[in-house]
Amino acid sequence: MNIYQRIILVLGAAVLVVAILTSPQVLIVQGTHAKPAADFGGQFQPMISVATASMRAVGVIGATILLFFALKGEIKKRPKKIKK
Repeated sequence: MNIYQRIILVLGAAVLVVAILTSPQVLIVQGTHAKPAADFGGQFQPMISVATASMRAVGVIGATILLFFALKGEIKKRPKKIKK
């Protein structure tokens, strides 16, 4: 594993956390989904939309894996050209 692959894995993990935590929140009230209103004073706790969070997670994980394998291989330095 080279340094670029490690960077991609760390960035992918950070983006995954952000993508899950910034998913829209919904309230489940008697089996139906509703967006919480700003002045809602009920005792229900808003929860993260599982469907949206999982779709975002799959996208981030897929992009991370794609970039990880795209950067696979040894990083070789080019030989310097010698002027004659």
